[in-house]
Amino acid sequence: MNTKRKDDVAQTLMQPGSPTAEHCHCLPLSSLQAVPLQVQGEEAIDHHKVTPASPELNALIRAKLEHSFPRSTSLGLLLLHISQLEHITIHPQSALLHKRQRLHASASFLEQVLVNVRRAIRECDELLIHEGTGAAIIFPEVDRQGLSTILERVSRNVDLLQAETVIPPLKRETNIALGIGSYPECGPSVEHLLYHVSVTAHRLTLRPAISAQLLGMLSTTREAGGAPFADHQEDLHQSAKTMQTQGNIPFMQLPVQLPTRLKQLIPYQVALELRCVPVGRDHHCLTVAMADSTDSKALRSLQEITGLTIFPVSCDGAALNALLIDKW
Repeated sequence: MNTKRKDDVAQTLMQPGSPTAEHCHCLPLSSLQAVPLQVQGEEAIDHHKVTPASPELNALIRAKLEHSFPRSTSLGLLLLHISQLEHITIHPQSALLHKRQRLHASASFLEQVLVNVRRAIRECDELLIHEGTGAAIIFPEVDRQGLSTILERVSRNVDLLQAETVIPPLKRETNIALGIGSYPECGPSVEHLLYHVSVTAHRLTLRPAISAQLLGMLSTTREAGGAPFADHQEDLHQSAKTMQTQGNIPFMQLPVQLPTRLKQLIPYQVALELRCVPVGRDHHCLTVAMADSTDSKALRSLQEITGLTIFPVSCDGAALNALLIDKW
């Protein structure tokens, strides 16, 4: 376990052997949260309702809270958990019967999520990290109302993430769950606090773009009540065909509007001329949606203008035109 400071936020980092691609068997923080006996092939908890944590992170949270209780002032706790569903490449009819396994994410993806989280917290807040599985943040002197405001800021920042713009782009459906709890509102003990933190308060699902490899295959990520596979077969083939013509470059669904901080990176006239818009930035890499994402000359121009590494994604032409209508 290493303790360090990053971005002026107190941080404790736990480094497991290598959680990447390992099965996720994380459970609720509190013993008050009943976990039913697991049926083979079924998950032990409902990941739509419960925000779990790894045993290592659970132990770290409890060790930190032991030093804070009993106490006479308020305290807030936020839990973040990341998991991914395995990618299936089997016949559609069989896919309907296949229960996908839940896996841990990579440490690098968790770090990219935490970059956004850190922007919403204070220097005195303590960040506890278990690489690849999740993190927890302890907020001294923060009551329920204050914690709700923090959750809103954190979730808004996390929601900016897109499957195609993280590095490397996601290849599995990825779930990010947030839970919160505050003392003394949640109860008189640490166990009551941990129980409330395990109840999901916000959930984000990132799905990778449809690729050519998905031709004739069914992704079981569709929400309950979705249309049958046959109804989507034509759309699936069309999306895959588009990907092939773009040289397997990721396809991105464009937002309705662009953040000002991104638009400032590419002059409007340049965006018009090159038929592109900036859609995401991570450190020295800028993700740009382009009408022709294989145009090497345009990519070199963008790199010279911005001074950043350009990560191109393809997009719908009509959606791109809609973004380019409004001058910046």
